[in-house]
Amino acid sequence: MEDSGGVLREPPDEPIPGQPEGTEPAEGGEQQRTGLGPRHQRVAALLTQLASTARSFLLYDAHNAAIQRFITTLLQGFLSALKDEGLLDLEVQPFDLRFLGEAVYLNRDRERSLAFRLYRDGVRALKFRDGFDWEELAKLLEILSIRYTGVHQQEDDVVTLLWKANFKHLDIVAVEGFIPEDADGMDAATPAGGGSFSLPDDIDLPMPAPRQPSEPSWVPVSDAARQALRDEASAVALPSDCLLLLRRLRPLLDDPGERATLTELGHIFGEIRDFLLSDETLESLAGLIRIVGEMAETAAPAWDPERPATAAVLLSSCADERAVRRLLHSVPAEERTPRPELVEILDRACPDPFGAVAAAHAAETGQGSRAVARELLARYGFAKLDVLHDHFEKARGHVALDLFRVIVRVGGEAEAIFCAHQVSHPDVEVQEEAVQALGSMPHSGILGRALFDAFRRASAAQRPRILALMARSKDRRFVEGLADYVQTAAGRLAPEEAAEIGRVLGELGGPGSLARWQDWLKPSGLLRKELHAPLAVQVAAATALGEIPGDESAETLRTALHVAGPDAGAWIRQALAHHGRAPVRKTVP
Repeated sequence: MEDSGGVLREPPDEPIPGQPEGTEPAEGGEQQRTGLGPRHQRVAALLTQLASTARSFLLYDAHNAAIQRFITTLLQGFLSALKDEGLLDLEVQPFDLRFLGEAVYLNRDRERSLAFRLYRDGVRALKFRDGFDWEELAKLLEILSIRYTGVHQQEDDVVTLLWKANFKHLDIVAVEGFIPEDADGMDAATPAGGGSFSLPDDIDLPMPAPRQPSEPSWVPVSDAARQALRDEASAVALPSDCLLLLRRLRPLLDDPGERATLTELGHIFGEIRDFLLSDETLESLAGLIRIVGEMAETAAPAWDPERPATAAVLLSSCADERAVRRLLHSVPAEERTPRPELVEILDRACPDPFGAVAAAHAAETGQGSRAVARELLARYGFAKLDVLHDHFEKARGHVALDLFRVIVRVGGEAEAIFCAHQVSHPDVEVQEEAVQALGSMPHSGILGRALFDAFRRASAAQRPRILALMARSKDRRFVEGLADYVQTAAGRLAPEEAAEIGRVLGELGGPGSLARWQDWLKPSGLLRKELHAPLAVQVAAATALGEIPGDESAETLRTALHVAGPDAGAWIRQALAHHGRAPVRKTVP
């Protein structure tokens, strides 16, 4: 047999080196399918072996004993399958072969894929019938190997070669019909009574006369022409070109003469969809969704009854969780609001916009992606506030922070108690955001209760901020609760924190609360008068008195200073200094 250089060579009559008999190394790029049933597994193995054999068929002489054993093993596989199945009906797709609706052969390498070679040349189905024999298998391998190896570039395509082979137990389905030449070399389609002869493609014609040689010359090219050439080579025009292609395909699907189905052209829509799943191409993706959505809503033609259902599946795939994740991931870092096209895509194509955005948001870390996701969650979360809360309870880190912001935005002032609970959240960022949210709400009775609840829950680091919010509210109702808190927690309150509370007590209580703080600093004892209240209570009372103007509060501080211990005395002096009085003279009581 000839090799690719046209030289006859005879390989040794022994197995191919490095290859077990009846098998071929898996170097062709075929992908092993998992989860197939026994019937599909057998057909998958058979087709992989067929593809491997075809790729190497021309490299060895057909009469070589090892090759004959190899072909015999392959033939036995066909015979066994045909005996059980009766008919092997294989559907040809661009990169896979399907048996009973399931892909049993998959290879995406365009140079090695058996499916791609067949599909490219127009083959759409192969039907092996019982009776398929050794001679027909050898013919099939020779045809496939010619198209694989690129030998004889002027050879006919696979459809023509299969037609000429005149198989008895192998039928093919092609995209268009092919008419064989008659015995005299005249095209059978030539009209009777005349016409021109059809010359074979591989005939050697006389060499045309060479043109008169000429020197190259420069031709001026306008800036617009140069830019047009750049645009053709640029990827900028690809999205609009893809959309233009779909708009031209759309009338073909409704043409009774073509009788094309959406299933046949669905892979084109799918490839364009995957290409357009980016923030940069949202406008074209929205255009694709409009085209597919129109087909999903329009009555199906007689030749394509499944079109609306197929279009509906394709439409939802444009905005399912996978698609939304890709769209959000492509959002630029500086983006802060979702583009109108993205909202249109989610509204029209996504079965569950909230769920898809929430799932995508959980995996995002980019600032732009998170900001856009927050806006979308707020848009779709009004009707799913309880679901938002469930997601928040399970989240941590920046995901929890974003969900907290969305809940406050959607729920408004009604979420004041929720915010109060979050001042003790495990994440410090959420704690700080909760305090900030409480500070942004207008004051009311509900917010007052929430602030006090937050104060009791908060850490020592957050309580000063909450106390500042209480003081800003001017709500005197905080006095009673804070006073009770000081007396109850006196044993664990640091003097510094007690002083912070005391300032708020003095500001809110004013002169009307003077008697309470005097009582806290009232000395007791018969022989030696001294202050017996806990240190935190003394510090809070002294600081509160320092905020209340008037001689009575100042006199109370001076009296307390004479009988106070050294620790409380330092705080009382600070309160007196803050009160604005002259330095205190030490006197004996």
